[in-house]
Amino acid sequence: MIPLKFAGGTITHDDLSLLQECAVSEQVDLLKEDMLQVEYAGGLLLDVGWYPEFDAAGGFRINVIRNCDWGRPVVALTAHETAELLEKLDIAQNAIKGELHNFPLGNSAF
Repeated sequence: MIPLKFAGGTITHDDLSLLQECAVSEQVDLLKEDMLQVEYAGGLLLDVGWYPEFDAAGGFRINVIRNCDWGRPVVALTAHETAELLEKLDIAQNAIKGELHNFPLGNSAF
């Protein structure tokens, strides 16, 4: 299983941790659109899915969404292997920390 750490967030859905640290082509049956959601303060959501589902030629989409505005993600990243995914998750989490720092709780921007 791949290690997942989400300081400050609440995992609301997790099928991502079922993946192994091996080639995605060896675990295609686990690759689906809804793999991970982590909720953060300030209306931020970290979402990870594989597109197209169950297709080894696809890729992970890592999005940070604010206030359910899926049309304008704060961060939109892609990855094709689990090692790359873990790197991109760190980037996404750093962006979330920056967003929370720039817009503290109680700010009318949320």
